[in-house]
Amino acid sequence: MIFLRKVFWVFPVLAGGLALGQARADAPGEVRFGVHVRPILSHNCMQCHGPDENHRKAKLRLDVESGLFGGSGDERIVAPGKPAESLLYQKITAHDPDDRMPPEESKKKLSADEIATIKRWIEQGAEWEGHWAFVAPKRPGLPKVQRRAWPRSPIDFFTLARMEANGLEPSREADRRTLIRRVCLDLTGLPPSPGAVERFVNDTDPNAYEKLTDSLLASERYGERMTLAWMDAARYGDSSVFHDDGVRFMWPWRDWVIRAYNDNKRFDKFTIEQLAGDQFENASLDHKVASGFNRNHGTTDEGGLIEEEYRVEYNVDRVKTTSNVWLGLTMECAQCHDHKYDPISQKEYYQFYAYFNINSDAGKQTRNGNSAPMVKVPSMAESAELQQRRDKVAAAKSERAKAKPTAQEMDEWIADHRASELPQPPKLGGWQFLGSFTGKNKDAAFKKDWGPEKKVDLAKEYDGKKWEPREYGDGKVHTVAIPENSAAYFYRTVTSAKAQEVMVSLGSDDAIKVFLNGKQVFANNASRGPAPDQDKAKLALAEGENHLLLKIVNAGGPAGFYFKLGGSALPENILALLREDVLNAGHISKLCDYYEKSQWPLGRELDARMKSAEKAVTDYDKSIVTVMTMGDLAKPRKTYVLSRGHYASPKKDEEISPGIPAVLPSLPEGAPAKRLGLAKWIADDDHPLTARVAVNRYWSMIFGAGLVTTVSDFGTRGALPSHPGLLDWLARDFADGGWNVKRMFKQMLLSATYRQQSAATSEQLHRDPENVFLSHAPRLRLQGEFIRDNALAVSGVLNGRIGGPSVKPYQPPRIWNEVALNGGLFYKPDKGAKLYRRSMYTYWKRSAPMPNMMVFDAPTREKCVIQRPRTNTPMQALVTMNDVQFVEAARVFAQRVLQQGGADFDSQLDYAFMLATARPADELRKRVFRNLYDSQLKEFSADAKRAGELLKFGETRRDESLDLARHAAWTTVASAIFNLDEVITKE
Repeated sequence: MIFLRKVFWVFPVLAGGLALGQARADAPGEVRFGVHVRPILSHNCMQCHGPDENHRKAKLRLDVESGLFGGSGDERIVAPGKPAESLLYQKITAHDPDDRMPPEESKKKLSADEIATIKRWIEQGAEWEGHWAFVAPKRPGLPKVQRRAWPRSPIDFFTLARMEANGLEPSREADRRTLIRRVCLDLTGLPPSPGAVERFVNDTDPNAYEKLTDSLLASERYGERMTLAWMDAARYGDSSVFHDDGVRFMWPWRDWVIRAYNDNKRFDKFTIEQLAGDQFENASLDHKVASGFNRNHGTTDEGGLIEEEYRVEYNVDRVKTTSNVWLGLTMECAQCHDHKYDPISQKEYYQFYAYFNINSDAGKQTRNGNSAPMVKVPSMAESAELQQRRDKVAAAKSERAKAKPTAQEMDEWIADHRASELPQPPKLGGWQFLGSFTGKNKDAAFKKDWGPEKKVDLAKEYDGKKWEPREYGDGKVHTVAIPENSAAYFYRTVTSAKAQEVMVSLGSDDAIKVFLNGKQVFANNASRGPAPDQDKAKLALAEGENHLLLKIVNAGGPAGFYFKLGGSALPENILALLREDVLNAGHISKLCDYYEKSQWPLGRELDARMKSAEKAVTDYDKSIVTVMTMGDLAKPRKTYVLSRGHYASPKKDEEISPGIPAVLPSLPEGAPAKRLGLAKWIADDDHPLTARVAVNRYWSMIFGAGLVTTVSDFGTRGALPSHPGLLDWLARDFADGGWNVKRMFKQMLLSATYRQQSAATSEQLHRDPENVFLSHAPRLRLQGEFIRDNALAVSGVLNGRIGGPSVKPYQPPRIWNEVALNGGLFYKPDKGAKLYRRSMYTYWKRSAPMPNMMVFDAPTREKCVIQRPRTNTPMQALVTMNDVQFVEAARVFAQRVLQQGGADFDSQLDYAFMLATARPADELRKRVFRNLYDSQLKEFSADAKRAGELLKFGETRRDESLDLARHAAWTTVASAIFNLDEVITKE
């Protein structure tokens, strides 16, 4: 198993790599406190004599200058130039175990080299240095080197100087086939096409490699590759993590990140928008979406939770993520107590925490979907459609506002209703009952038309059931025997002497629908017991016989209904006006106004048109995806130090204001006490950490390990930089060069250091087994997403769509069932092209992530991960040889080779190797794979059933014109190619 390096490297004094806290007593030159001594003290002494006041022994601090040089007389901790008079040196060399430091119970012991290093530092004057990472980087001069013709960029001067100081020589440049595959994988995560390889190999332009790099940086695939790494840091997922781990929709934020990288958004703006885009003045939709970075954390919807506990947990996560990602600090250690190794007090932790503590999101969030604050994120097509629908609303409102009834229409209506201000009571027929009809559930029974809803025929049977007369008195609640999740119908005639509108009063258990003359006029999918006057409905009766139908749906328990004719549909105040003996101008004005708004036929038609247009807007707007954003309370929440970090134990003796650790540069004058001020402070050109942390992360992405191997820890317990001057040069160049990410990658990729071959000589392995001095290129196992995407790309089925919702490729069907609350949630893979999208778009359920990605060390994304571990286990081979995605890819790859690779086996194998490795097969590989192919062809020719079963894997259709046995044999060969070390490794 290959673990990340956690090693300190001393520069420029020490000749080799040293383990944590070690130093060489015989090393020539100056011993520096920050480079040589502080790591020893940090590892062995700081836990008891460091920043944590609660655990500090003897009131002694060795992490600050005043403590290290404190004391007087015989009690001086460090007496410059006088080791024998320095209490520190006396204690670490004491013969008596009771006096010697570190004490035996600490299980720590200084080596002879470490003791000698401390002694030499004191002898040389004991000059103090602050921690290197907390001092703003300055651009150093380029080191002098002997092989001046080798460097292609400033980077190479720094790496070559380290090689030469350690007796190493750089390796020769990799051949072009290796180089194009390497740079394509690093910048896009995908292999080059055979055509692109040949064009590059045959390009005689001296700038051919630079042109290739520029084209890859301009590719949309670059944004995807960069976003995949950022998703780990941002703990991106498509589910909420805790309790039911329900669905959420954050993929529009992922699309924003892809666009930001492809547009080469400045890293300082990239930072500020994600930390505080919602706080911009007149913040755009993009700014708000960007702020979703700090809504990617896990949430819960559990009914019995303590909301404040989880609200605090969300903010704790934001502090950890922000400090890890941008500052490279383990600030989370100070949640419960002063940091034991870095100068960050618990109070300073809660000052940082205070920036997030005023966010308005709640501790309990929704189970399926997004929780406020959030914004809708329409696509361009959706925005256009929504605007068209809004335009229709505006047009309908304008038309309605301009339309006015004529004086004659109003006079006639008033005259007609004064002649008979109360409608003639209609005649009600007896009730007829039909039922009951059982549905899958209440909603299904409510929605389904069991037959009579369009037209009632009393002589007709419906599903074997006949109408039967029933006696129900009006104005009373009636209990009716209707089974659970069932519907029943109640019908009667209503005969009216004239066309008129009347009101009816209704009640029901549970849901109710009302139909008049075959048209639905009222519906309420309620859950309740029946009572008088629960609902009101208006019946527009035609002259003569009308057909009234009620539908009652019961969810469970007893069922029932209530019905009473309610008289005129006109409001009582209008009826009172119509009864007046004499109508004055005021009466007429009110009646005309009512007629225009409520009774005028054309007005009612225009109102209906306007409501329909508004409903179209509302319905379409509901379909548009949302994304969660940050957003603060109108009245800020107070922040206090939480005793032991416990949500319910605030120390209310002091209110904490937003702020940053004192060891770092102060906030700019006038900086707002909110996240926007914090974000601008982090993105300042001269911040000592931000640029260093960023370029170190970029370096680790292409070289496999950072110049600081602890990529998320630049504190005093983190690794020292292997090339301090190079790190500072890159950081200064990044900030001074406009925070240009593509430019930074181009500088690294064009360097001679990057272009070296990966094969190492025995001398290089002996002198530098971990390649810290970069005398050859790294050789690295690809991460899981790259391995799957390469298989899809090589086979020719990769779906190249950029962005959009997450998809569900092949996965065991019960993988979700095991973590579902009710045990009934089964994974349902997508169909068609969605199965073959890039792995970064795979639906990420954090309680049950994709098994094939987890085997290749993908994080669950419950918490921020800056750099994944890299392992090599037999389980990985089980995936690439047996996972349906890889078996299908192998058979489709085989089909592609048979269709496009030529007529004979050797040309087909060359084509397969060109697709998979960017080079044709050599004689050894041709011999081995010819033997494999011949043996498999013999097996499958004798057993057509086995061949057919192998070629059924996956949804992609097989070319039936291909010979079954040849296709199956080539599928085995293709699978073996996918599993070659040179295919799943970046050379």
